[in-house]
Amino acid sequence: MKPIEWGETVIGPVSLSELDEYKLRNLIERNKLKLEAVRNSVQDILNDVKRQGDRAVLRYTRLYDQVTLSKEKMKVTEEELSQAEKVVSPTTLKALKTAAKNIREIHKLQMPNKRILKKEAGIYVRQIFNPVNSVGIYVPGGRAPLASTALMLGIPAKVAGVKRLIACSPPANSEVADINPVTLAALKMAGVDGIYRVGGVQAIGAMAYGTDTIPSVEKIVGPGNLYVTSAKMLVYSEGKVGVDFVAGPSEILILADDSANPDFVLADMLSQAEHDPFSASVLVTTSKRLAEEVKKRMDASTLVATQDSALSRYGAILTAKSLEAAVAFTNRFAPEHLEIMTQKPEDVLPLVENAGSISIGLYTPVAATDYAVGPCHVLPTGGSARFNSGITVQDFLKVTNVQALTRKGLESLRETIVTLAEVEGLKSHRQAVEERFKQKEEKQGDG
Repeated sequence: MKPIEWGETVIGPVSLSELDEYKLRNLIERNKLKLEAVRNSVQDILNDVKRQGDRAVLRYTRLYDQVTLSKEKMKVTEEELSQAEKVVSPTTLKALKTAAKNIREIHKLQMPNKRILKKEAGIYVRQIFNPVNSVGIYVPGGRAPLASTALMLGIPAKVAGVKRLIACSPPANSEVADINPVTLAALKMAGVDGIYRVGGVQAIGAMAYGTDTIPSVEKIVGPGNLYVTSAKMLVYSEGKVGVDFVAGPSEILILADDSANPDFVLADMLSQAEHDPFSASVLVTTSKRLAEEVKKRMDASTLVATQDSALSRYGAILTAKSLEAAVAFTNRFAPEHLEIMTQKPEDVLPLVENAGSISIGLYTPVAATDYAVGPCHVLPTGGSARFNSGITVQDFLKVTNVQALTRKGLESLRETIVTLAEVEGLKSHRQAVEERFKQKEEKQGDG
């Protein structure tokens, strides 16, 4: 296997204290998506979809997916969905149903209750929650069918009460020219209302602007490549739709001490590396023995091309002088997936500030959270866990504050409002309050 390196920096195994700031920054600023590099070409495709609708979508599907579709074939029919389910093995369907059950249970528990924030002295404040009316989910095709992503996005949206949920996924370049039947079965299980054989930038444009066949939506969620991500950002910047967040290649950081099992550590690093040739797999440990054991096993492993490429680009085995130093690096790295494999993981957990998802203990691999535990596996990458969270049911809800003041309540705030209005030079704001005290109190409904 090639040396483990990060850009120009060979880093495995190596002590954190031996990394200069330049090398450390290369590590922290991993895999930043070069959205600007594709912006112009993506914008051209979006403009074509906006102007020409289905015609442009079909043209770009021929060009980039090498699949020729008719307008009538873009939408998956109910009969085709039923047929897809028949093709999927009973074992796979059972696994999908178990995963769907767990995902649904977790997201139902995330639903907020009615919130009364204040009810005193004539001041009443509460919050109400309404679902986003329409949502489009993007399910990539690529190297493998991402049926789990279909469940992880579709189910939370439906639990939140989204009324119209559609999905786009690229058709396979084959004689069948179809979405993988396992993905179709998962989308049906999630309760998606309409599924379209469209991928790439053209899918994002179709969901943002609408075509004769594909209806526009109010929010688009789901992972994708550089072009898909750029398209999401561009339609968002136009004010057309809401989006989730910028997501790059998947990543894992394992925080471990001498109690960790090197076979488990390597297995989890390799499982992440098989996602994408740009996936990041990092071990930071207080144990030199563990670092050396993991490296020895990695060198002896037979890797598929994707794993070899990912580990050669973005694999790292790091040692730290103390658990505190290891945690400090972890917080700066802000991984998408964090696994804590230490003697007392519950003591480490309160110290972790930045991570998209945290798995505790030897028997909680990221593979389990990717499929079956329940929380959504669509998570912030590239260090954005410093300011972003993974998808939850709240991503499909809008929070609206509701206020009701009695005359007494407004009187208690009168001086504050008038003073601040004067400071800001907004005389009509002051007048809007003062006018109410020039007249006698009017009867009002309950808040």
